[in-house]
Amino acid sequence: MRWLAVVCALSFAACDSTARRNGATGGSDGGGTGGSGGGGGATMSCGDDAPDLEGCACAGTASTRACWPASAPASARGVGACGDGMQSCQSAGEFSGWGACTGAALPSTENCTNGVDDDCDGNADCKDADCAMDPSCGCNDGDTRPCWDGPPSAENVGACKDGTQTCAGGHWPTTCNGEVLPTPEQCTDAVDHDCNHLPGCLDVFACATNPACQQQCKVDGSRMGCVCPDGSGDTATCPAGDVGITSGGFPGTVQCCPCTADDCGNPVCCDQAVCKGDSRCGGVTCTTLPPSCGGKVNFDCDDFPEDCDEPCCPCTSCASM
Repeated sequence: MRWLAVVCALSFAACDSTARRNGATGGSDGGGTGGSGGGGGATMSCGDDAPDLEGCACAGTASTRACWPASAPASARGVGACGDGMQSCQSAGEFSGWGACTGAALPSTENCTNGVDDDCDGNADCKDADCAMDPSCGCNDGDTRPCWDGPPSAENVGACKDGTQTCAGGHWPTTCNGEVLPTPEQCTDAVDHDCNHLPGCLDVFACATNPACQQQCKVDGSRMGCVCPDGSGDTATCPAGDVGITSGGFPGTVQCCPCTADDCGNPVCCDQAVCKGDSRCGGVTCTTLPPSCGGKVNFDCDDFPEDCDEPCCPCTSCASM
């Protein structure tokens, strides 16, 4: 235990981040309790755009930032009565770490008469299903109104549509009939199924690696001897002596063309006579293609370190090859 205390004293950020990733901090009795802010088992990120950086390393103890507790619903941030808190950079010996996110306005029980979206779900007062049976939210039988139970940012975006509620017995129903909520992006059509303003292949978060959205071959007549690659994506192959070329926007077009002097910046061409002695091939090691490659090279061999494990890249700057 003394060793652990010494390590934590030397590295506040590392120990606190580990504790919060495990969803616990040491209690006075040696047991674990749910960590404040981003604890409680929540997945933690120390990226600059993370809503809550509690326990992450920081620079400058005078620094402060707006934050949103990791334990709070992400969809409620900035909606209705909900608003950011603040966290400050705190010193712990020679290291500094972000403190707890305090002062945030979090969701609360919906008040059906104050004109405020208290539970921060995008629906205020009588428009909130929580108020359907509240006496102050009575209605005339047969009256209708639009309704929505999904994320506020997705309402009437893409395939998502409002539903309709019909008053019955002097009250609005608690369900929303006919609404279309977000579903996983299908990638094979131009419809925005997950309602994030990015339809089909334009939704790079969901579809970048989907086969339907991989580059399509379109041979450019301005270069002689070009052919289409075999396969798609990073595992596509070209004939030995060719280099993979991508052009156009997403998803773009691709082709395999014989290496020229202009292509020596791509390691796949460094074993070709046209690139012999070229300074751009300095530090690149070339080997004989394994028989399993069948005379084919990987479409893209200039991505370090992603392509270091590609067996059909004849030349590479990877130390292991």
